[in-house]
Amino acid sequence: MRFQISGYLRSIRALHPVIALALLLAVVFSSPLGGTPDQIRHGALNAFGDLATLIFPICAWAARGLLDTEPDAQRHVSAVTAGRWRAIAAGALAAYGFSAALAVIAPVYPLIEAARYGAGPSVTLLGIALMLLSALAATGLGALTSRAVLPSPGTSILVLLGVCAANLLLGPGPLRGLTVPMVEWMRAAGHGSAAFTHAFPALVLRTLGWSAVAGALYSWLRRTRP
Repeated sequence: MRFQISGYLRSIRALHPVIALALLLAVVFSSPLGGTPDQIRHGALNAFGDLATLIFPICAWAARGLLDTEPDAQRHVSAVTAGRWRAIAAGALAAYGFSAALAVIAPVYPLIEAARYGAGPSVTLLGIALMLLSALAATGLGALTSRAVLPSPGTSILVLLGVCAANLLLGPGPLRGLTVPMVEWMRAAGHGSAAFTHAFPALVLRTLGWSAVAGALYSWLRRTRP
């Protein structure tokens, strides 16, 4: 994991998702949260749901970039020396670690505003957990579009963006059970703290289920490819 992360941080690839996240936050929070304390608390909670959705492609891009930084020859050497499964697991955990760091940084401003205006700690913790769940599912997508699975960069980017768009388009419809519940994240957060707390366990199960399927598919594809 240290080898994967250090190589990624030394490369220019690591700057791409960081710059994208900075631009996103600059646009989203170009004006401060205003209104009454209740409105500010609600706005901060709503920001969690929106950010969890907005950072999803950025975290997927970051995970893909980290996994693609290791040269193909080095990836084969790592599989031989450390063991294929250990090398796969280390890469996936390193990718999630970087994506999770981005996800935790993203809601700093709404976290501060929520704390200033008396939002309950349970809602704040659930908001952070939602960001980490978004990073987990995004890591699964990033891994599935990495070079070890999809060698063509053009195809990889198209698949990554296509899955992100499909999650948003299919989320409100009858096929929402097959998607990462990004639409439900925004909807639950927008309906207030009570609705968000009530819906959170179901959102966790769906996100973890999607992530588990993506992880299993990634492991299988890595095992069947040279």
